[in-house]
Amino acid sequence: KEKIYKINDQASEFYHYILTKHASGKNALSYLTDKRKIDPRIIETFKIGYAPMVGNALSNYLLQKKKHNPQDLFSAGIATPRSGRVYDFFRNRLMFPIYDHRDNIVGFSGRVLSDEIKESKYINTRETLAYHKGSMFFGLNMAKNDIKQKDRAIIMEGEFDVISAYSEGIENTVAIKGTALTEEQVSLLSRFTSKVTLALDQDEAGFEAIRRSLGFLEKKGLTTTTLDLGEYKDPDEAIKKDAIFFKKQLKNDIGIYDYLI
Repeated sequence: KEKIYKINDQASEFYHYILTKHASGKNALSYLTDKRKIDPRIIETFKIGYAPMVGNALSNYLLQKKKHNPQDLFSAGIATPRSGRVYDFFRNRLMFPIYDHRDNIVGFSGRVLSDEIKESKYINTRETLAYHKGSMFFGLNMAKNDIKQKDRAIIMEGEFDVISAYSEGIENTVAIKGTALTEEQVSLLSRFTSKVTLALDQDEAGFEAIRRSLGFLEKKGLTTTTLDLGEYKDPDEAIKKDAIFFKKQLKNDIGIYDYLI
């Protein structure tokens, strides 16, 4: 595990450098700053990066400069073997490091730069010794103290939801890596708080996710509420277009059964 943490840490530095300092990260950087209106300081805070188009840029760096062996890269889930050669698992994607609550980078989430691209919008590191998708949250390492202090965790779907909330000073937010909460995620959260607010996307999948998550939340005895985002499809859009409205909805959260009924 320690070796995987170290490789992920070096990969994160590489991705972040490509995004912020290298010519091949220029488009990705302007997507974040111009299209998504994300402040460079927030890019720094979340250590957002970019995996270049070249199929083995990261692998070569880790093998030649950092002297790792190919098997270690496969074990960390950041490279795959093909025809006897080593290729990067992530290519041409924005990279979000996923930390555990002890500040180790356990894996990554990679997002395409355009919704028009036919590939999956997000791909995550495959399951490794250190990364289990169903027991991780994006942002928990930064949110845990605020969650404890406010005794409330706001659960969102995606990285951009959490980043937008953080930019507006709402720091007790985490994102699930999927649509519904798992038993492991609920168990982990219950160590930090007794109240959970589900701020998921306002679509059929988001509604289903709330229903599927409820059993685990009740089993742990967590008070559960949700938000009415009105005309906005997700927290990211609501915060960007009307942050005051979003903060008001946070204060007026709705009991989960009132919402479902």
